[in-house]
Amino acid sequence: MKNFPKRSIFNPGGLGSFYFISSDQVVKLPRLIKGRVDCVLEFKPGAHWLIGYATSDSLKFSEKTQLSDHGTYYDQNLTGHYPGDGAEVQDLFSDMEQIGITYYVVFVDLLGRQRLAGYAGDLNFSADFSSEEKRYAFSFEGKALEKAPLYPYIINL
Repeated sequence: MKNFPKRSIFNPGGLGSFYFISSDQVVKLPRLIKGRVDCVLEFKPGAHWLIGYATSDSLKFSEKTQLSDHGTYYDQNLTGHYPGDGAEVQDLFSDMEQIGITYYVVFVDLLGRQRLAGYAGDLNFSADFSSEEKRYAFSFEGKALEKAPLYPYIINL
């Protein structure tokens, strides 16, 4: 055991952006070393990160520690809001919600630090529409055996 690390002088909360890819497009996961991955995810030929969008200040990530008889796991949840109700987004979200499709998500905080959600677990996508707010509330959610590690690599689109 050690002391907690000294805190940063400037540490704003919140997230700025995210990227995602379906897990069937990933051929190799990097190793996890002390809370960070040791290299980029390896994709199938032609696969690349997809760009997500959430309205300002709506993008959030939570990771709740859960204890079970079989050990510790983490409930991971990246949530946000997407404005409007166009046919294109409705079709995309329906495709993304299909049973059996899971995702890896890299989310970026306001200082540019990146973490990888879905490492050692499956994230499912869902989106719920509200006509009153005229927007979707979406989430990438699942259970993982590891905390979301740091992902300090350039996102190639």
